[in-house]
Amino acid sequence: MEKALDELKTQVSQLPAKQQKIFEQWLYTWSMYIKNEKEFDPTRLRTYKRGEIVHLHLGYNVGSEEGGSRYAVVVENDNARRSKVVVVVPLSTLEANQSKDSLHYSEVYLGRIIPGSEKESYALPLHVRGISKMRIIKPRRDEHGVYKISPEKLTEIDDKIKILFTHKKPIDIE
Repeated sequence: MEKALDELKTQVSQLPAKQQKIFEQWLYTWSMYIKNEKEFDPTRLRTYKRGEIVHLHLGYNVGSEEGGSRYAVVVENDNARRSKVVVVVPLSTLEANQSKDSLHYSEVYLGRIIPGSEKESYALPLHVRGISKMRIIKPRRDEHGVYKISPEKLTEIDDKIKILFTHKKPIDIE
């Protein structure tokens, strides 16, 4: 264990200061997850419904994997309150030099959907994943405000997932 921790310290010390701080914060958060995991009771949380936007912490990840504190949209159907996990698609925001036309074909433009933010968001269906509900920052209780994306935007995400993962084209309803 000591050898592994020494190697970790060496590697982290070589990161830029901002990444060091992010890693340090994640390590602290992760230690809290470990501490609380045995007592974690998902039934004390609200029931998460498809299309709801959650604020969560994906941690410190490898390479181009999405990480950190961010928003995501629940894409799972009928997530049970007792389930310890929920399936989400992470969201990101356009940078100042980006437009919706600069998005990758795998991304879905959503517009201004985060309350209180002027930034335009987009979904990252290639990063769809099941997450522990312990990662959710908000909403955690029924009394917390809940934000949803429109059914049309949720369908766009569904269609993109179908294209990316099944080689099936979306069903044209018209």
